[in-house]
Amino acid sequence: MRRLLSVHVEAQEKLDADDRLAHISTLLRYPPPPRWRRDPRQDRPLRLRADPGLLERARAVSLRLPGQHPRAYRDYQGRMLTDAVMTAIAVAEPFTDDFLEDLLPVLRHRAAFGLWRLVTASTSTGPEKEYLVRAESLRADSWGSAALLEDWQQYLLRVAEILEREEGWHSSARFKLAVSLARMHLSGPRARAGEAWLYAQDEDFEEMYQDCLQVDDGLPKHAKRGYDWTGRGGTAVWRAERRVALEYFEDWLVGRSKGDPAAGVMEPGSPGWLLRTPAAWQAQVFPRTTAGQLPEPYARWACEGRGVGLFLPERAGRVAAAEGAGGGGLGAGDRYWAAGRCGGRAGPGEGPWIHRGRPHRVGPRVR
Repeated sequence: MRRLLSVHVEAQEKLDADDRLAHISTLLRYPPPPRWRRDPRQDRPLRLRADPGLLERARAVSLRLPGQHPRAYRDYQGRMLTDAVMTAIAVAEPFTDDFLEDLLPVLRHRAAFGLWRLVTASTSTGPEKEYLVRAESLRADSWGSAALLEDWQQYLLRVAEILEREEGWHSSARFKLAVSLARMHLSGPRARAGEAWLYAQDEDFEEMYQDCLQVDDGLPKHAKRGYDWTGRGGTAVWRAERRVALEYFEDWLVGRSKGDPAAGVMEPGSPGWLLRTPAAWQAQVFPRTTAGQLPEPYARWACEGRGVGLFLPERAGRVAAAEGAGGGGLGAGDRYWAAGRCGGRAGPGEGPWIHRGRPHRVGPRVR
């Protein structure tokens, strides 16, 4: 099994991300997890002993749907390592059971994401549609136009993109719909053609996506199908909005006008949190080195508590450091945020590292 998994990972790493293979059971979350915590599992766990490096590589090339994570609530938990093992076995020796019978066993990642787009469109809640429908309308109106988009339009498109590709909510209802769509497009003699259609995502696909997105529009609330998942949909929107706000954090931090009190407050468009900087505070951005080390004298200033170093993973892993008044160094009478770790290092997995300081205020939802 270790040899088979190693061969599979090496083959996957040579492929483009869209062309990597996934097993249909991962997309459909089969077998499903127990409904209640004390219910017995329906599957049999496989104890796989392998080098940790191989397991990490296997997870990196496996299917992870938007909103899934390795460690999360049951509905949101990804099955990346399981997908790697199942795909490796299916490629070497196809297998089936009563549930998987007649389904295409292996498909490309882009095709899997195409089917999941139809699932999410059909089950999108009101808060999600507020972004997704407006984004589609904006894309159609701006198609072929050379005019630059306004800030609010760029924000709208970015939130919609994150909702579609990176953040999403999960439930048993969505996976049941995924099974129905898979039997429609990925079973029988036309399964290969269906997989190619989901992979291409052409005009016909986009029309079906729009139909799925607007399937419940105009219906009264009591006439809409099934359970109301608005709570999970609204939470997904909040996460997407917050991610966009964090992406804009560096631009705001570096681009704010010195001495302008209003420019030192980041609140509009930032859900649930408020961030202020001192009027004389400035920032500068540096490319992140392999070791994550700030250049001198900023590393020394951070160690001495005369500045703050921020690792910003949302913006290509760049490191921002506090700089003194006037842009050329620290003024003798200025007050700055205290430093984080001594030496000014920002490790690959660390978020913004800020020790207590003054004068600043951070809302309760900043993490």
